[in-house]
Amino acid sequence: MKTRTYLFLIFLFTMTSCEKEVIETDFQKAIIGKWEIDQIGNWPNMESTVSTGYTEFRADNVILFFDYELNQFTSFEKYWITDSIIFIGQTGEDNFELITKYKYEFLNNNQSIRMDHIDLFAIFKTLIYKRIK
Repeated sequence: MKTRTYLFLIFLFTMTSCEKEVIETDFQKAIIGKWEIDQIGNWPNMESTVSTGYTEFRADNVILFFDYELNQFTSFEKYWITDSIIFIGQTGEDNFELITKYKYEFLNNNQSIRMDHIDLFAIFKTLIYKRIK
């Protein structure tokens, strides 16, 4: 009888102590963090690539790119996001702002993001990033 009671208590403890991972559904929050390019191509024809740095999406709508070789941030951009499109604004030395639009989709419980260029003639239209720590 004691054995059954102990087994039941162990079972009960393991079931209540397990915590499910919460998947962020707010895209504004889900994109925050550091991302490395993982694949590039034209969906579904994708190729793996080696990342030369990481892209950091910050809560203040700023994107920074950190170059591994130079060991420093090398670009500063602004972004804003809707339910299905992310807009990235790059300002050149002449103060002209180029806005690039991407359709995005989070994959693998928000651990990857697929971004497809919209309204842009590009050799590679699809980028897949993976989240890093």
